[in-house]
Amino acid sequence: MIGVTVDVWSSVSHLFGAGGPPGRAGKLVFDTQVADGATLEDLLRKLAADNPRFGRVAYDPRTNEPSAHILVVLNHRLPELLNGYHTQLHEGDRITLVQAYAGG
Repeated sequence: MIGVTVDVWSSVSHLFGAGGPPGRAGKLVFDTQVADGATLEDLLRKLAADNPRFGRVAYDPRTNEPSAHILVVLNHRLPELLNGYHTQLHEGDRITLVQAYAGG
């Protein structure tokens, strides 16, 4: 098993049970364990299984990727710049989940 840190920002944190109303729940940081050789996809699947609200709103089990409403960052890099959601996790990795925003 390896340990990783999950850093959940603002409006996404209420999906993990953080206090406060949606959009004002604050920041949530927690450590979790994943199997050796686990990928970012494996972690997202685990988070969805462990946190049903996150699973219903922010994770698409058909694609094994987050919904378009969630931005995932691994060690300050977008998964698309790595090996996508098949990127292997390592001890001490930091995964950030934040609400995706768009505008112009």
